[in-house]
Amino acid sequence: MGHRAPRLLWGAELITASRSTELDAILARFEEQYEAHTERLGRLLSRRPDRRTAGHDMAEIRSCRRALAETARILQCMADRDFGRCIHCAGDIPIERLRRTPELRCCPSCAQAVPA
Repeated sequence: MGHRAPRLLWGAELITASRSTELDAILARFEEQYEAHTERLGRLLSRRPDRRTAGHDMAEIRSCRRALAETARILQCMADRDFGRCIHCAGDIPIERLRRTPELRCCPSCAQAVPA
């Protein structure tokens, strides 16, 4: 008889322990990114103004704010109890795809079948 992975409750569905671990790792990565962007923005905003680098500093602040907003948006998507599940068929979205694009809401099959 083959070995079966333990199953855990995630939202209202059962998932394997390994999938739960993978989903947690993706969440942790983006939480770390959010913290790093927040710290970086704080350092940038606390710098003493310098006319020679003002343009560069403002561009860097805008870039950091965009990255922080994008990371916050991704974390908001991940907070959904159905994170990692297709909104159309309720099937699992492959972990590899979630690592690259955690805000995905459709599995590959449904993404091809549903018009954009």
